[in-house]
Amino acid sequence: MITVGITGNLNSGKSEAARVFKRLGAEVFDADVLARRAVEKGKPTYRALIKLFGKRFLTRDGQIDRRKLARHVFHHPADLKKLNILIHPGVIVESLAMIERFKKKKGVLAMDVPLLFEAKMDKLADYTVVVRASRARMIDRAAKKGMSRALARRILAMQWPIERKARLADFVVDNNGTPQALERRVKEVYAAIVKKAAGKV
Repeated sequence: MITVGITGNLNSGKSEAARVFKRLGAEVFDADVLARRAVEKGKPTYRALIKLFGKRFLTRDGQIDRRKLARHVFHHPADLKKLNILIHPGVIVESLAMIERFKKKKGVLAMDVPLLFEAKMDKLADYTVVVRASRARMIDRAAKKGMSRALARRILAMQWPIERKARLADFVVDNNGTPQALERRVKEVYAAIVKKAAGKV
């Protein structure tokens, strides 16, 4: 099994790249899904969040209001750091379990991880892919999805610069063009990874 970590920044296109990997036959898991599971009602991380932030981010049925919490932490960097410290260990454990389940299979397991390098989850991957877009393009895409440009700029300011991630990656996919261009480039990267991995066998 080949393990690939896919990352990027806000609206750079990493999740679309992961979807292309899936269409090409890869198994894909999304770290955001694992993070959502980690804060489900009753889980240890859920209880830790309430202890840290109180009950102000709970919905009426007692679940974590992730959207409200996200808005808060992107205005309070210190709280974002605390949130990441709470959630990352659980996501890493879940990721290791996922890799363990698939390691005897042939093919590609792609991990869609927003904070791949920041959380050092790149250490779990055989190869890393960064999907890169210009700052203006990422902000435009966020605005088209209903996010304010001010919030998009704030989120990008809190993330590692995309060029820093690109320097650490095995493969870089530029995504300033059309969805079709992105798909073509991701297919090229997928083929290159499979070929490179085959050469190591």
